[in-house]
Amino acid sequence: MIKQTTSFSEKTGEVINIKREAFTDSMNEDGYRIPSHKLGARIFAEVQFPEAMTDSDIGKMTRLAKMMIAKNNMLGYRGKGKIIPYTAEEIGDLVGLKKRRSQGFVSKMIGLGIMCREDSKDETRYFINPAYFMANGQRLSIDMFIRFQKELLPILPKWVINEFLNQVNKYKDVSLLHGNFKNFIKQQNEKAKVI
Repeated sequence: MIKQTTSFSEKTGEVINIKREAFTDSMNEDGYRIPSHKLGARIFAEVQFPEAMTDSDIGKMTRLAKMMIAKNNMLGYRGKGKIIPYTAEEIGDLVGLKKRRSQGFVSKMIGLGIMCREDSKDETRYFINPAYFMANGQRLSIDMFIRFQKELLPILPKWVINEFLNQVNKYKDVSLLHGNFKNFIKQQNEKAKVI
C-alpha cells in the first residue's frame, strides 16, 4: 500500500511537493498484521492477562514465549530435520517446575485460554494464544485465528474477521474449525442471505 500526499500552493494551485510513503498491507495471505503498540511491540495492548494468572504464571509464560515456533506459536524446537513439539513435562522443565507440577501449570494455562493443546495420533502439541504473545511478531495467521477464535473474535476488527471468513470458506475440511467459529460462520452466512 502506498500513501501519496500532494502539497499545493494556495495562491497558484501549483504542485509544490509530492510525498510517497509505502506501508505494509494490514492483511495478506500470511495473515493479519497486528498494529504496533506505542512501545514498538506487536501486541493486543488492550488485552489483559486473566485475573487468575499470578505474576509467577505471567513470568513463566514470558519465558515460554521465547520457545515458540514462528508463524504458529507452537512450543517446540528444531531437531532431526523437523520441528519437535515440547511435551507438558518439558514445558514445565523450561520454566523450572518439577514433573508433577508441570501438568498442573499447563492445564491451568489451557483453562485460562493462554494456551491450547492439539492431539494427533503421533504427538501432542501446545500453542500459545497470540492475543498474549506472538512468535513472529507480525502476522496473525489463519491457523492461529482458528485455534484461538474464542479469545480473538471479541478483539479483532470486524473487517479482519470477515477476511478470515473468506479464507476459511476456501477450506475444504470445515471440521478443522472449532464449534464457536462454526456457529459464527453460520450466523454470518445467514446474515448475508438476509441482505
